[in-house]
Amino acid sequence: MAEPGDYFTFNMGRESIIIARISKGELAAMYNVCQHRGARVLVNDRGSLDAFVCPYHGWKYDHDGTLLDAPDTERFSQGVPCDKLSLKHIRIESLGAIIWVCMDEDTPPLTNFLGDIPDMITPFRLDDMALAVDQTVTLDANWKTLIDNFGELYHVEHIHPQHALIFDCPTALVELFEGGHNRVLIDGFTVNSRLPIPHEPPDFQKIQLERLGLDPEGYSGRVLDIRKDIQKAKREKGPEFGYNYDLLTDDQLSDIVQYNIFPNTIWAIQTEELWVMRARPHPTDPNKCFWDKFTFRVDPSEDAAREANISFNPEDRDVRTGEERVEHEDFTQEDVIAGKYTMTITVDQDVHLLRDIQAGMHSRDFDACWLNDDEGRVQHFHDWVDYYISQEFQ
Repeated sequence: MAEPGDYFTFNMGRESIIIARISKGELAAMYNVCQHRGARVLVNDRGSLDAFVCPYHGWKYDHDGTLLDAPDTERFSQGVPCDKLSLKHIRIESLGAIIWVCMDEDTPPLTNFLGDIPDMITPFRLDDMALAVDQTVTLDANWKTLIDNFGELYHVEHIHPQHALIFDCPTALVELFEGGHNRVLIDGFTVNSRLPIPHEPPDFQKIQLERLGLDPEGYSGRVLDIRKDIQKAKREKGPEFGYNYDLLTDDQLSDIVQYNIFPNTIWAIQTEELWVMRARPHPTDPNKCFWDKFTFRVDPSEDAAREANISFNPEDRDVRTGEERVEHEDFTQEDVIAGKYTMTITVDQDVHLLRDIQAGMHSRDFDACWLNDDEGRVQHFHDWVDYYISQEFQ
């Protein structure tokens, strides 16, 4: 979306929305529907055009949606008032590399809606991250079923056993925010404190230790010391790899934080990587949805290395650079289950189970959830769903 005329289309339910770059510093969002007969003006996912022309009858719109021309205007006895027949705008704002749209004119500005969250994520320098993976999976589950899944850690020990050797989920800190948002902070480069502590560092941690110049053999019987030593090593070695950690706390160098942004977006953030996951309702079937996962990674900065007076090796970059967007992968849950596509082992494990959760909730024998204290984020989400659709809010 760098140059005027660049665009992409975004589908949410039955609506299709055009996001367009109209000038160097300005974006616009419009309903993708021609004001002549209702055809979709743009049928491709993304591209760059001099103007947007409806494929049905050739009505021509500027990048900002202004109607420029309609063929044979003399055949319209009532005239073709361009100001009244331009594409209808919707609200658009951006935060970091993420563009947000809102179809409700009465909703507060994005920064007001998000509260303190923009300040909380600032140290991670999300603007410096580049899109590395772009995926969409079609699931046999309602979109809220996905949000529920990412709203608790109670299931982690049961379907994500690998996490026991990476994170300490039982000690995670949960915070609930106004507006339906929440976050959870999880200690990383450690092990599950409810399980026996391994004598030797797990394989994943060995790899990270070696990358930072630490000897894994030195941590025999000292696995719980790895977290603090990783923090220290990252602080010292970061500039050597071109990373700028100056805004981050020591804990942020090792841990993972997940933000659930009401209603349908999840950010999972680590120092060098961000997952933006988004659930979109299916346009006609409430038992289906689309699950988008965008993986952003830090493009290591040569400036950070120069400031630290450390030589920088461009080969250390682990992000594909360039102006071309990465290829979008579109697949089904069956493709994931068959091993044809992966969204990382953790998300793949969730995909395996979500359809069965959705099916089970339809049983005549299932009346309501019975939540434990660790599932407070699930209750928080549904409390705010109920509030927003209630008569009281309206």
